[in-house]
Amino acid sequence: MRVLRRLRQSTFFRGVLAIAGGTALAQVAGVLFLPLLTRLYSPEALGLWGLFVSFLGVASVAATLRYEVAIVAASSEEEALALTRSTLALAVVMGFLGVLVLELMRRADLLGYGALPSWAAPLGFAALTGTAWGMALRYYAVRQGAFGLVGRFAVAQGVIRPVSQILLSPAGVGGLLLGETVGRFLGLTALWRVLPRTSGPWWHLDVLLRFRSFPLLQLPSSFLDMLALMAPVPVFVALYGPAVGGALALAQRAVGLPVSLVGGAVADVFYGRAAELARADLQRVRPFLVQTSARLLLMALPFGLALGIAAPFLATWVFGEPWALAGEMMSIMAPWMVAQLVVSPVSRVVFLSRFPWAKLVYDALSVLAVGALFIVQLSPEEALRLLTWLYVALYALYWVILLWLAGDEGLSAPRVAGAKGE
Repeated sequence: MRVLRRLRQSTFFRGVLAIAGGTALAQVAGVLFLPLLTRLYSPEALGLWGLFVSFLGVASVAATLRYEVAIVAASSEEEALALTRSTLALAVVMGFLGVLVLELMRRADLLGYGALPSWAAPLGFAALTGTAWGMALRYYAVRQGAFGLVGRFAVAQGVIRPVSQILLSPAGVGGLLLGETVGRFLGLTALWRVLPRTSGPWWHLDVLLRFRSFPLLQLPSSFLDMLALMAPVPVFVALYGPAVGGALALAQRAVGLPVSLVGGAVADVFYGRAAELARADLQRVRPFLVQTSARLLLMALPFGLALGIAAPFLATWVFGEPWALAGEMMSIMAPWMVAQLVVSPVSRVVFLSRFPWAKLVYDALSVLAVGALFIVQLSPEEALRLLTWLYVALYALYWVILLWLAGDEGLSAPRVAGAKGE
């Protein structure tokens, strides 16, 4: 009872619970709708959806230039609001550039993107802009401590997206892409409430320049990180075809459920709490990182064990016979999921460090790991097994880097890295 009382009084625990509750509802909706989606859409269609989502994941990092993470670190509320508004305006411009890149990739048939329909680029603009707006508003809500709004945002997206895809299924692959776009855009309704309805400009070049270290230092690392995370589906589509890519897309979505459910909630609150500790006492950040990682490991191991054993048997029963390969892939990816669930939530400590470029070592190696699949001649299962253990090793290396960055020698006050542009 004493432990429960302490947990209820903990702002960290209440924040995690608020976000995790909303995320849990969103993920439950995703789990419930997945069996229906796999019976309405073919593996080939999900492969094309995976290409679209992979592009959005990588392009969304560039769409904000990583200014959204500076919102939490800003030294004043006025500065945070100016950053938020400027990031929202910047996302529209970057969305147009993203459309051009997607269309060039489609016409050049780069990494299998030539299989996408010609109307994928206009949808990409809407989906990319909505994604970038959600990122900026989410971080502003975290700064305001509006964790309940963040949870409701997750629920809205988690429900609207699959429902839209189900209703639009007569359109074939177009239903998947349009439903993805609708879900990302309409889910923003909950987050807009946190933004003050005050007059003033939506473009603050002076503030963006003060926080120029985020696009200069954080963007390359974050871009490579997301590229490594999203690259497997396009690479598997290019090497083995859309059907295999669709199986991997489904496997990633299913395996990513616990990561999204627990990791996303912990990451938001961890970053806010770590920023507070860095402002008050730098020596408390490293123990906080170790403690959080240990708790995540104890939580992740049972998930990984259950996934590795049960996935091949459950996949065909839940998703249908055409998805047997996806079940094998889920089992293979279990160690990858455990490593990601432990390391990813605490990785935001890099945004508080004076040496964020150190993460580039991990990011570059991650991209090379995916690229190595073009060299070796392996079956899809063997290629995924190789990639899984490469990523597990790289996550271990990344955690060591984070541990160093979280020490006195690696940290700086959050205001320093952003405001002074160091």
